[in-house]
Formats: sequence, C-alpha cells, structure tokens
Amino acid sequence: MDRLKKGKMKILVTGGGGFLGKGMAETLAKNGHHLRLMGRSPFETPHERFQGDVSVLDDVRRALDGMDAVVINHMAPREPNAYLTPEICFKINVTGTANVLFAAQELGINKVVIISSTSPQPEDPKDWLSTIPLPAKGLYGLTKACQETLGQFYVREHGMQIAMLRVGYVVNADEMKDKYGRVIGERNALDVDRRDIGEVARLCLEQENAGLQVFSVMSTHESMEPWGVQYTVDTLKWVPRYDFDALPADQKT
Repeated sequence: MDRLKKGKMKILVTGGGGFLGKGMAETLAKNGHHLRLMGRSPFETPHERFQGDVSVLDDVRRALDGMDAVVINHMAPREPNAYLTPEICFKINVTGTANVLFAAQELGINKVVIISSTSPQPEDPKDWLSTIPLPAKGLYGLTKACQETLGQFYVREHGMQIAMLRVGYVVNADEMKDKYGRVIGERNALDVDRRDIGEVARLCLEQENAGLQVFSVMSTHESMEPWGVQYTVDTLKWVPRYDFDALPADQKT
C-alpha cells in the first residue's frame, strides 16, 4: 500500500517478450515502476522475467503474485494457421485473458490495461469509443472483442479499473520497421510507436478510480479527430512522442 501511495507499482506485462511488450517496457518503467515480463519462451530483458503460459491458470497466478497492476498484451502469433480456426487464437487471446482477469481479481489486483485493436474506421469516433466490444472483423477481431467483453464484465461485477487501448499499426519509429522487420516507407494514419503505447498504458495505470475506459492510441496527427485520439490526448494529458511526420503520407489513406 505504501508503494502505491508513492506512485510506485509492480506491473506484470503478459506477452512481455514480444515486439510490443519489449517496446512498452521502456516507458512503463518510468517513475520507478518495477516490471515483470511474462512470456512462453526465454527472452532477454533488463527487467524481471517470468516464463509461463497465459492459457494455464496456475502459471498466471504465479506470475501475478505480488503485483499491483497488469498489462494484458499477449496475442496468438500472426501466422497463417493461428487464425484459420478458433483453436489457437481463442486459447491464447481469450482463455489467456480470462485467466489473467480471474487471477487478478482473486489476488485483489484492480488496475488493468488491455491491449485491444482497431476496427474499420468509425463514422463517429465518440460512438466508436463508447461501443464495447468493438465491431469484430475476422477471428482476430473476434478474439479482441471477447477480450473487451471480459474487461467490461470485470469492471461491472468486481469494480476493477480497466483501460482498453485500441492501438493502430505498431512500429519501432527509430528504425521505421514493424514487428516483422518490414521497413515502413510511408506514413499511415494508424501508425503508432510501441513506446507511445507503453506511455499511454503507464498513464492509465497511474490514474485513481478510473473505472472502465476506452482509448484510441496512434502517433500521427491524421488520427487525432477521425480515430478519436484527441480524446486520449485530452483525457490523459498525453503527447505522442513519435509522429512519423518525416515520412511521406500514404496516398491510400
């Protein structure tokens, strides 16, 4: 409790060994927060590492032991077979998220961020941000909608404080490459640096009595009004650090 009063938290990040998890860790660790990164396979990190499977409840319980907050960031691999049937993607994305939320509530951990996704561009960003779950598109989108429904349930039934971040296309802006190592040559409205996502997650976790919130997270000025990112900026006093303005605009957007 004293640690929380001083603003210092112990934060678990699931999917911590992946492209987004490692990037988020850079900004989540600000202000003296301690990170424990969870992943299925061994990975290098300067932070505490926990090897385990989110689809196994006992693994999740052990990973959350002693934590104050959690960022739900795990995702089935974007490989062709992972989203052809529900078997793999639902086991990881949905059962894994259900396990994390169940164990967090069991252990009295109330601060949660869920890394969600985007859907087709909203006609009205205000309506889009108030719509939970987000409209699903394909099995990937369906698993993300299920994650949001789970989050909504735990806020309503258990009073947890959950922020759902609908993130755009995740990039490492230093190298202008995505998670697959592909070079990004044009600026798309949905581009977002992984460290900007970590900063928004940090700001969400540092709030008091926030309840249920939905935020769009992109790093470009083109996303501010059409995707509702201005609401994120205004509410959290967040300024994207990586704006991608050095890249020519994608003519298709």
